Amino acid sequence: MVMSKTATTEQLLIVALQDLLDAKRAWEEKGGSLRDGAGWQVRAFLDQDLARSARQAETLGRLLGELGGEVEGNPNIWLRAILDDAERDIASTVSGPLRDTALIGAFRNGKQAERVSFETAMALAAKLDNAPADAALTEIRDEHAAADADLAELLARTVDELN
Repeated sequence: MVMSKTATTEQLLIVALQDLLDAKRAWEEKGGSLRDGAGWQVRAFLDQDLARSARQAETLGRLLGELGGEVEGNPNIWLRAILDDAERDIASTVSGPLRDTALIGAFRNGKQAERVSFETAMALAAKLDNAPADAALTEIRDEHAAADADLAELLARTVDELN
């Protein structure tokens, strides 16, 4: 199978959006099992974050449509690996604050990976003078930053519960 090469800034933006959309799918696919393995505070965070992620996926799909891009792309291997690691944490760490600490760390890794990817897409949208896409991507990136800050606070509270 011969893969076509990305040759324009707009094509690279489409690839970046597809990657970001797959990250949202990964959260949706794994969120339930991750939620089930977490303590109540981490579950509460995930409930809010998964709802926010579904809304963000709609925005990414809309942006792809406006650019004439397909919503299907390659898997986001970075985020999927991070979420696989979080599932392994559930299987290998006793429940309670210790497991929640490991999960929060994995979720923060995921938020950071997504935030960097959003910044790449934002730079591409700005280069294309696509102000609506840049604004939408900036809003989502800022939501990731806020979610990471919430996780940092949750981490501090959770670590205080450790023996």
